[in-house]
Amino acid sequence: MMMRILDRYIAKAVVAGSLVALLVFTSLILIFSFVEESGDVTDEYTAFKALLYVALRAPQRAYESFPIATLIGSLMTLGGLAARHELVVMRAAGMSILGIGRSVAVAGVTLALAAIALGEWVAPPAERMALEVKAQARTGEVAALSQDGFWARDGRRFVQVSSAPSATQLNGVNIYDFDRQRRLVGITSAVRADHDGRGWVLHQVVETRFDEDGGVQREQSLVEQWDSELHPDVLDVVVVDPEALAIRDLWTYIDYLERNDLESDRYRLAFWLKLATPLATLTMLLLTIPLAFGSLRSVGAGQRIFIGVMIGIAFFLGNNLLNHLGLVYGLAPVVSALLPTLIFLAAAIYGTSRIR
Repeated sequence: MMMRILDRYIAKAVVAGSLVALLVFTSLILIFSFVEESGDVTDEYTAFKALLYVALRAPQRAYESFPIATLIGSLMTLGGLAARHELVVMRAAGMSILGIGRSVAVAGVTLALAAIALGEWVAPPAERMALEVKAQARTGEVAALSQDGFWARDGRRFVQVSSAPSATQLNGVNIYDFDRQRRLVGITSAVRADHDGRGWVLHQVVETRFDEDGGVQREQSLVEQWDSELHPDVLDVVVVDPEALAIRDLWTYIDYLERNDLESDRYRLAFWLKLATPLATLTMLLLTIPLAFGSLRSVGAGQRIFIGVMIGIAFFLGNNLLNHLGLVYGLAPVVSALLPTLIFLAAAIYGTSRIR
């Protein structure tokens, strides 16, 4: 009974301390983001809309800050327990280092689940809303998927779109058909394409076909069906940076890219980083156990924060450096995303095993 009470006490203290640190850390990031965003304020893009844009991006900022914030929060919590000799009393009462680690791990799992929920269901739609607020303020229209147009591959066809007000509406569509010998055999142009839930419908279509003998045939129609792999779920991914997408959206887009023999490493890296973030959150918490029983037992709160920030910066820089090097030199995305976390996890396990 006593062990369960101590387990809950440690877990609740770590979760509460981590959430407070996350709130403070995210608030500081948002303040700096608003200061930076205020430089773009105009008569249309007012300070209020800039503030709304920054606020809507808060879930993504919090998600990205989860590992470092939990590290600092846990350091403060466990460091405080060690400084007040509470951890020593717990060990004297029969609680082992493994038991304390188990309590911290329970808190880590709770925080990791919170990070998953934030990154999967809160941050992606909020990020899209933020982009809509900014685009609407600057253009007077609803945020476009791509106001400058884009190119996409669809099997042996290449699609050029002038603009996309949404993932279900494309304006100025040109579809270039190629045969297996990569020869242009036809061009289909349409003023607009709408997705009705079952497929694309082209409006005001002009279809041009090129014969092998050099002849040209042209047909016009008001409406025509267009079978394409460019589903709205695929196009909607273009709105948001890969790092801010949900795992399901990333997997959908990766599947589309690979079926069309297109480069997918950036999205694969974002996919594995999404999976690595909850593990990194748990790792940062476990890393605080050897620190709390070591040199942090007798230092002040300011020194604990400083040590936490230094470790967090080392993790952040190492992670980003390896991610970029992986993309440049062709390192497997799973290695680029997970290696820094696994190194810190090994350090946490080794440090904990050395405690006597």
